[in-house]
Amino acid sequence: MKRIKVAQIGIGHDHSSAAFQSMLRQKDIYELIGFCVCEGEEAQFEKRKEEFTGAPRLTVEEILSDKSLDGVVIECNEVILTKYALLALEQGFHVYMDKPGSESPEDFERMIHLAKDTDRVLLLGYMYRYNPAVISAMKKIKNGELGKIYSVEAHMDC
Repeated sequence: MKRIKVAQIGIGHDHSSAAFQSMLRQKDIYELIGFCVCEGEEAQFEKRKEEFTGAPRLTVEEILSDKSLDGVVIECNEVILTKYALLALEQGFHVYMDKPGSESPEDFERMIHLAKDTDRVLLLGYMYRYNPAVISAMKKIKNGELGKIYSVEAHMDC
């Protein structure tokens, strides 16, 4: 099986080192060529740089100009995820981005259309805290509309 050649853009998301380490461990699936630190992430990187050993540090420009890549993994701080996902899609890459998809419905829609128009895969992580049903349930709990909560049973499936 041909390995998937990828690079990781960003280290600021909570799951960034887990994604990085997972790709390193799965050498039969991924060829991780490197990672980059995005704007505003340098201080985070200095505190966590030992979590990102095993692949070289590159620049965003080096990653986005490498046409040999199959795709990119976007793991930067939440407020800039969409910016880098759009840049990667504009360069013709398949994209996995962590959550949330965007702070703006317009930017999210732009990403979706760009992925469809260029026949690229856009895969998003999920985040329940911004799910409208979860927000509604939390409001009802806080307002006392659901009575006294004494137990919660949940199931989360991948």
